[in-house]
Amino acid sequence: MTPKSEPSRKSIIAAWAIHVFTATGILFAFLSLAAMWDGRADYALWWLAAAVIVDSADGTLARAFRVTENTPFMDGALLDNIIDYITWTLLPLFWAHLFLDVHIAVCIFAAMASSLGFSRTDAKTDDLYFLGFPSYWNFIVLYLYVFDLSPDWSSAILIFLGIMVFIPLKWIYPSRTQVLMKTTLVLSGIYIIFIIYMLIYLDDTPLWVASFSLFYPIYYIAASIYYGNLPSNGRT
Repeated sequence: MTPKSEPSRKSIIAAWAIHVFTATGILFAFLSLAAMWDGRADYALWWLAAAVIVDSADGTLARAFRVTENTPFMDGALLDNIIDYITWTLLPLFWAHLFLDVHIAVCIFAAMASSLGFSRTDAKTDDLYFLGFPSYWNFIVLYLYVFDLSPDWSSAILIFLGIMVFIPLKWIYPSRTQVLMKTTLVLSGIYIIFIIYMLIYLDDTPLWVASFSLFYPIYYIAASIYYGNLPSNGRT
């Protein structure tokens, strides 16, 4: 048997750089929290959006540069999950409490539900779907704000989605689920433009822009249910 070669210094440095890149999500989390402290709902969302950008790229980079092999003493997946929980769940829900007047008990329920969802060993299935609602709270709270929903309606939606964390439905993992990946990524790119527009204008977002942007959540839900959960859907 040929002995396994040691990773080169260049490979180790690249792997460490990617871990540091992932860790910048905590920087954006702190900046978002500071913006909330200052009462700046808009800045807080922008910093959370920056964390989403990091999260959308770091996994692909980690696989490309084989960080698991080159830094075996580092658990990049654990690092990513810690930061994801803070930036996708804890801070968006705290934002909902501050700026949507959602009762703190509702936010705690959703946060606890997501913490249990993150802890599942099958949170990502073998065929690369998310199992249970994948804690897209940052997008959810943006819509609740832009559509100016009442605290009661916002609470009902957050409670419903918190329950959906425990419902074992498969949800497309946009950057990894092979089914419809090209279509999903193209539509994701278009959707990002709408999200940026809503972040820029926030309180002044035209209703038609927010409404039309729902094309992606509708596509995402329909594609996830059809390809991930129906037993006979003709997928290949």
